[in-house]
Amino acid sequence: MIAYQFSARVLPEDKWPALSASFRDLTLEHSLTYARAAARRIGADVQFLMLTTPDGQPVAAACLRIKHVPGLRRGIAWLAAGPLVQHVDRPDPDAATLRAVLAALRTYAQESGHILRLRFPATPWHDVALLDQLARSEAFLPTDRSPTYRTVVVDCTQDEDTLMRALHGKWRNPLRNALKAGLDLDIVPIAQAADRFHPMYTEVQAAKGFRPDIPPEFYYGLEGADFAHEVLFARKDGADIAAMTLGRAGSNAVYLFGATLDTGRRLNAGHYLMWHSMLRCRDLGLKYFDLGGIDPEANPSVTRYKLRTGGTELRAAGPYEFRPAGASSALISIAETIHARLKKLRS
Repeated sequence: MIAYQFSARVLPEDKWPALSASFRDLTLEHSLTYARAAARRIGADVQFLMLTTPDGQPVAAACLRIKHVPGLRRGIAWLAAGPLVQHVDRPDPDAATLRAVLAALRTYAQESGHILRLRFPATPWHDVALLDQLARSEAFLPTDRSPTYRTVVVDCTQDEDTLMRALHGKWRNPLRNALKAGLDLDIVPIAQAADRFHPMYTEVQAAKGFRPDIPPEFYYGLEGADFAHEVLFARKDGADIAAMTLGRAGSNAVYLFGATLDTGRRLNAGHYLMWHSMLRCRDLGLKYFDLGGIDPEANPSVTRYKLRTGGTELRAAGPYEFRPAGASSALISIAETIHARLKKLRS
């Protein structure tokens, strides 16, 4: 394996959108708009890293949310859906390059004193077994302190006929019924449609009793050039009967929230919106559409529904954790455990 050595340096916030846009594996979690809001939500700081070759060329990028332990000046740095490694001006990185990226992140963590946790984006390009091996070789160990991520991803570069043929028969038939039901499609930015979407969402949420970790209200006010969030409404006789929201960054999109009223369920409006979301991503020139995660044990019916779209089931590599040498790592872990217990007591 060829040996590479990369350096990590902190990048000013205003330089981040241009750098992150130069990576094909950019997702909304690495957009400046989302990252700032996500960090603010948990009382964390956001920090942007550019990893470069010895001659200063960017080879990877990482957006960190850092939660400091009071009085310690160190804490936990969380790297979600990263690092970004598929630079538009470079071929996809080989194993030696990926290992060097992890080594540079390890050096950053050792020098900063932060416990570093990361989970790669879920993309068909990644070889999860290889990343597991490379992470271990650079002292990143598996951790249960951050969630795993399994999902289904649709390749939106395919034409409409190919997408239709890929659908499972038990998914295609309800879709065909929905396409014959005289439904209308309305696509609106979330900032202009929250008052339409939210009552539908809360009605369905009350009926089903689910509670997402991050509620839709978090997204309503997010606006930025590097992040888009829109709602697809299915309408019948002038009334909204179902809605689905998409988040977009770079060449990737993700399903965020959905709500289907009783009338919509009878007309298979959920299938109608999922299908039109695939076509919307294709028409916008996006590459991948992440269907928003699956949990076969906790929610087998939703898992089955998403798997039947013809997408690829994926597991994101990680989460992994690197703990710097020294006493501070133990102190950070103790503080995290105490915080988690107090949070559980309050909930």
